[in-house]
Amino acid sequence: MTELILSAATLLTLAGVGSAWHFRRKRDRAERQAELLRRHADLLTRQLLAAEQCVGYVAATVVPAAVGGRPGRGGPGGELVVPPHLDGTQLAEQLRALPGAVASAVEQVRAQERTAAAQAADQVRQDVERQVAQVRQESVGVARAAVRGFANNVVARAAMLGRTVSQGVRRHVSDEAYATLVEIDHLAQQMLLTASGYAVLAGDKLSRRWPATTLTDIVQAAMGRIEGYERIKHPEMGSVAVEGRAVEAVVHAFAVLLDNALRYSPPSASVHVSLEQGHHACFLIVDDAGLRMDDERLLWASDVMSGKQRNDITRLGAHPQTGLRVASVLAEDYGFRVELTAPNIYQGTRAMLVLPKNLLTTPTPAEPVASPVPSDPAAEPELPAAPATTTASGLTVRRRSAAPAVSRRTAEPPAAEPGRPAVAAAWAEGSRHGRQGEPSQTSAGHDAAHDEGH
Repeated sequence: MTELILSAATLLTLAGVGSAWHFRRKRDRAERQAELLRRHADLLTRQLLAAEQCVGYVAATVVPAAVGGRPGRGGPGGELVVPPHLDGTQLAEQLRALPGAVASAVEQVRAQERTAAAQAADQVRQDVERQVAQVRQESVGVARAAVRGFANNVVARAAMLGRTVSQGVRRHVSDEAYATLVEIDHLAQQMLLTASGYAVLAGDKLSRRWPATTLTDIVQAAMGRIEGYERIKHPEMGSVAVEGRAVEAVVHAFAVLLDNALRYSPPSASVHVSLEQGHHACFLIVDDAGLRMDDERLLWASDVMSGKQRNDITRLGAHPQTGLRVASVLAEDYGFRVELTAPNIYQGTRAMLVLPKNLLTTPTPAEPVASPVPSDPAAEPELPAAPATTTASGLTVRRRSAAPAVSRRTAEPPAAEPGRPAVAAAWAEGSRHGRQGEPSQTSAGHDAAHDEGH
């Protein structure tokens, strides 16, 4: 019995010891687990604090730096420095990538803004250019209309003056007023040349009509519209004629070239006109011995003749240079060319009128042409058998009978005095056709006061 009791006590003791050990182990395990949980909680707390700090840093530094276009503070490569507590976490990787993502997003937004701004600016620029072009077109139209109206008014009045002078020349061919009237007639021709040049630039067309005319008559008609024609030397070129539809344009364009050559060569030097005939065209050439055009001026003339610098009448400036512009318009309208080169054989400038074959014809037989320089009628008695000559306006110059003794002059006048019959006939011979019908609107010309010259 005693042994049984001892055995039971022993069993109970062993069971208690086992239970105590079991519960102790369980307690120890729980304590270790609690410690682990506490440490993990501490880690999570530190990580959370670190994440908050990083987010605050990103918000306070990285994003403003990216928006402002400045590199943010960070580690090598510009990436964000992540606290050690976050190493190995997904948050750390995302935080390291955040500055780049923010900068990329900001740059994308900026690119979109720049594109939108550029598009808006381009649209505004196009609108402004369109409005400026419209205003310029309207201003050019108004200027053209004003210049055309003024030029046509001057042309009409100059034509009336020419008719009046023509009547006066017929009435006073035998007295002292003749020389003055011829000089006035020459000035009227220059006025017509200048005014009609502006009218052409303003959009008008030529109205004076000619029959087919030889190059000799064309050169002399051009001489009749400029000053200093006495210095022009030209050969006989009656073997070539220009179709009637282009004569007026060729006369005026050639007058421009002759005027330039005279203006920019020495007063004592001659201007030489020559003719070269090619297979496809004839070349009417003007050579002067003046100041040759430099390369810059030749380039400008080339631009004018090509049309780059001739159409806008509002850009002629305070001293309009219209001569070559008018010649360029006429050349384009009638199918010939004007070319300028330098230096020529005289170290001056060569101007060339290129007349294609389709503008040329064979001259028709005509009555014999009178001598271009008759004797002074004040010094000689009337010679009825002598051939007649003409003035610039196409009027017949009759030799007068012996003047009364009171008005007879004893000395011959200077042969080169402007306006006298002896000189007037030199340029008048070829222009006699030009005044058969007065211009109703315009004939081409240039600005005699401010031509471009060489």
